[in-house]
Amino acid sequence: MANTQQRNILEVHNLISGYGRIETLHGINMDVPTGGITAIIGPNGSGKSSLLKSVSGLIKTWSGNVALDGKDITNFAAHKLVNEGMTMVPQGRVVFPQLSVEENLRINAFTVRSREIVQERLEQVYEFLPILSERRKQFAGNLSGGEQVMLSIAKVLMQKPKLLLLDEPSLGLSPKIVDFVYDRIQLLAKNGVDVLVVEQNTKKALSIADHVVVLVLGTVRFEGAPKTLEKEVDLGRLFLEGRIAE
Repeated sequence: MANTQQRNILEVHNLISGYGRIETLHGINMDVPTGGITAIIGPNGSGKSSLLKSVSGLIKTWSGNVALDGKDITNFAAHKLVNEGMTMVPQGRVVFPQLSVEENLRINAFTVRSREIVQERLEQVYEFLPILSERRKQFAGNLSGGEQVMLSIAKVLMQKPKLLLLDEPSLGLSPKIVDFVYDRIQLLAKNGVDVLVVEQNTKKALSIADHVVVLVLGTVRFEGAPKTLEKEVDLGRLFLEGRIAE
């Protein structure tokens, strides 16, 4: 359902997509309102990551359209979307292990010609994630799993996104590190970065989300406020339905 009272940073209309000849997304309609965090949840195999990849240009949309801040970006290449203000942190730890933390960060500021602006963004990132400042000269491959996730997020922050897409940021992390990562995500949202997060950790996602989309078998089964979801939807039944059909 569309949000009629608030501007949307991202709008997806009747999106159909898949891999090869296999259709995995069956006419997705959803919005990402400005000024907060939108979480996409659902059972394994429901198409959550496929949706993020379709929106971010990593896989081709078969039909339908995607609009970012009112502009049609359907099937824009991922690198072009950076210039439009949307960046994605894919699932896993996407770092260059043989480069230092700071080299990883500087590489992601490739669109910025001003050294002064790059340095300013570096200092902002280090202030936001102080552990990376302490590790700035270390090889990224020598960081802990949690630190590599933080570096993956920090790298895209060097591009100053207006919309940040996160695919399973809690994957493989200890509960303590998950809490810290989600605290940083909330702080990003408070500082004006809209966030769209795909998450298997449903409880954690719902604890920070302002808006939630439930995806089951490639279709949207609910969209709205987390409080409404808790009152109106039997999540356990929906998730079981998706798992049985896999």
